Amino acid sequence: MKNYVFGIIGGIIGGIVASIPWVLLSVYGNYILSILAALIAMGVVFGYRKLKGPMNRSTPIIVIVLSLVIVVVTTLVIIPLASLGKEGYEVSFYNLQILYESKEYMNALMMDLVISIVFTFLGIGGVISKLKQELQLEDKTVIGS
Repeated sequence: MKNYVFGIIGGIIGGIVASIPWVLLSVYGNYILSILAALIAMGVVFGYRKLKGPMNRSTPIIVIVLSLVIVVVTTLVIIPLASLGKEGYEVSFYNLQILYESKEYMNALMMDLVISIVFTFLGIGGVISKLKQELQLEDKTVIGS
């Protein structure tokens, strides 16, 4: 159980670090490059492995859940808060709530979220495929030993 906890913490850290280019481009480039959301799954796996998370059949599920949570939080909270700060407003959840009251902003935000989730799934798909190949190789090695 302890290894799962450390692995998940590592996955969260790795996913957050991998989301930094996406956040920076969104806030300072005023451009949502959703393909960068696909990198988050890679960051999750990297962090999960670094903190010695067990590599088994549950790993893909952990990667999917962590990646999606990070994308949703980043899209709905981190990017809007950072954008408020960039525009000179106080970075607060109160101001975020005011921003959410704008129908136009929420429509754009939901579109960004949908597109980001699609690209995240594309990134997850490649990462999960590679993970499954690695897990199958490990199973064959253990069986062959």
